[in-house]
Amino acid sequence: MSDQPEQVHSAPVLTESDVPFRPFQLGDCPQVLPPDDRESTGFSHIPEHGFSLFLANRTKTIHFVRHAEGVHNAVNHAAGNDEPVTFSTEGAWRYIDAHLTPDGVAQCVEGRTGVLLKGVHPELVVVSPFTRALQTAHIMFSAKGIPFIVNDSCRERWGKYTCDKRRTRTEILAEIAPLYRSTGDSIDYDTFGFAEEDDIHWTEEREPDQNCIDRGIDLLKWLASRPENNIAVVTHSSYLRHLFTTFGGNIHLKDKTALHRSTGNAELRSITLACHKGFYPEGDWVSENGKEVFVPTTASFRRGKWATPPHLLASMHNSLPQTVEPKL
Repeated sequence: MSDQPEQVHSAPVLTESDVPFRPFQLGDCPQVLPPDDRESTGFSHIPEHGFSLFLANRTKTIHFVRHAEGVHNAVNHAAGNDEPVTFSTEGAWRYIDAHLTPDGVAQCVEGRTGVLLKGVHPELVVVSPFTRALQTAHIMFSAKGIPFIVNDSCRERWGKYTCDKRRTRTEILAEIAPLYRSTGDSIDYDTFGFAEEDDIHWTEEREPDQNCIDRGIDLLKWLASRPENNIAVVTHSSYLRHLFTTFGGNIHLKDKTALHRSTGNAELRSITLACHKGFYPEGDWVSENGKEVFVPTTASFRRGKWATPPHLLASMHNSLPQTVEPKL
């Protein structure tokens, strides 16, 4: 064994002037993301990258809310199945267009506080025409100056179960309209909802899955065409299950599970809706100073780029009488 001390070799100290300058090149870093060699138009969404990039003005935040506990939910839970509300069961029709239970009302009150704590401040509330959804929407979002719109597209999946058959428009509004008036809230019942006085869709057979999915897609297209960017939708569990499971097939398992799982009563689930192309509501193109401007038929769409042109506003006021005959 040598008695000589071990020699320690140190690297020479380099100064900045000793290192030749070379601009940074992409090849200096390892390839982290898979190559993007797909031909695409508009916006690129490549799941393998682990993220998507969209222009902010092409996205909307949608807060889906399942209605709170209804009487039908309570009796089904007690029975352990859906037999109590199946049309062929004796006494099942007492649950038609079910109302909220006292526990359901309490869930809404708690949900209202939860919505505020989450910082959810929708510019519009879209609601199913069913009583339990209208109750939930009113308790959770009323008296805040937010407009409400009833939309038939987000009604529950129809058929077989009596709770999923809507009562007549007259019966529902006799109960619900005074509640919304009492809190000073504006609600549009008829432009997109209550297309018929009676529920003409309900049958003894369950609505086909694809039909329910198609209604969900139609709602998303309608939401994409709205002028609001932050919208709440109060709807139903089976409808949401069909809608959510249509998406997210190639996302991370944790996110997929969160998106696809069944919604609880009075649960709020927020998503970002990315609009890859423009969707237009019903309307007409009009000429404004030599430029074609799109004007939606329904006034609630006339905001931002779809605002009513000035010359049409002027014509509305010019049509008013210039003088008023005095009353004797």
